[in-house]
Amino acid sequence: MSNPGRETDHMAACRPAAAAAAAEEPRDGLHEQWFVACTKSELRPDKPLGVKILGLGIVLFRQRNGDVTALIDQCVHRGTRLSAGKLADDCLVCPYHGWRYDAQGRVVHIPTIDGVQPGPTPADYPFRQRQLSVREQDGLIWVYPGTGDASARQAFRMPFHADQQWQSYFMVNSFDGDIGMLAQNFMDVPHTVFVHDGIFRSSRGSAMEATVALKAESVEVTYHDEHDKIGMMEWLTNPRREPLVHTDRFFAPNVTRCDYLWGSQSGFLIVSQITPIDARRSRVYTYIAYRFALPRWLLRALRPLLHLYTHVVIQQDVRIMRAHRQGLDNAPGFKPHNVRADVVHVGIERLLAAIRQGEALPEAERGEKLMRFEL
Repeated sequence: MSNPGRETDHMAACRPAAAAAAAEEPRDGLHEQWFVACTKSELRPDKPLGVKILGLGIVLFRQRNGDVTALIDQCVHRGTRLSAGKLADDCLVCPYHGWRYDAQGRVVHIPTIDGVQPGPTPADYPFRQRQLSVREQDGLIWVYPGTGDASARQAFRMPFHADQQWQSYFMVNSFDGDIGMLAQNFMDVPHTVFVHDGIFRSSRGSAMEATVALKAESVEVTYHDEHDKIGMMEWLTNPRREPLVHTDRFFAPNVTRCDYLWGSQSGFLIVSQITPIDARRSRVYTYIAYRFALPRWLLRALRPLLHLYTHVVIQQDVRIMRAHRQGLDNAPGFKPHNVRADVVHVGIERLLAAIRQGEALPEAERGEKLMRFEL
């Protein structure tokens, strides 16, 4: 026979665990941002998905009405990973003792209390796990890991995602490196002639100039070399022999966008969304969008070739960032030696430092500089 008094005592005894689960971790300004948790296709309708952002475990699941929920990936009962559980009646069921969580993170059923008897209403349980703000747009699912007002910031929009004249797809890869290391790599032209020699860009022994604009929340680089080429097939990218307009942008804290445009009819874009897993590793959602002056049937036929090409290039970056991370580990306390071609790197570091402090980049540090290097 059930004993209501003992049930209440049991609930009270569990409150410290719930409070501990809700305790806030030390945070900096990076937490108050939207980060990509997964692509739309990665979140199956019948199974929870566990991800990690800034060291915080998060579980995602989709309800029957299509809405997505994000909770801290930890049962408030014994701390078990909820993403190892299952879905039942729009609830997330812990795999250890069957505690059920609704879409707001409230515990709505505890088998060891309720048994086969009707239990209290969900509002009577004192337990809940923290729910995180979620946004689904442009084929991606975003999570806001901070505790501030998520609506005060916008998630980055994928350029041309809904434009029928452009084709696009995502690639997802894990990298060794934090946001700063990866953003610097994706914005770094000098490395391309060594890491991507012969496939993306080759050394030509001539100077390249660019204007680097450091702004309040971005670094924007405009290259002044209309004769520059990237290693894709020119008959595909630039059949009309138009001059290349190349711009790279870093949108603080975690997005890079590289545009290669040939006139008004051809273009190739690479947008990298960097989601920090922890201090050493990141997941990168690379968005490729392209428009070429060829019939659509031919572009569809060439799509597998483009996928293969971009995959090879990205894997070269994955390998060089692994070597970079290993080199930094070989002798802790390393300090970089910057040269004129590293203006972009320095700008990214300054923006990230300001964001971590929850501050705007000082006006005195903003402005434009000319960058010149041999390619």
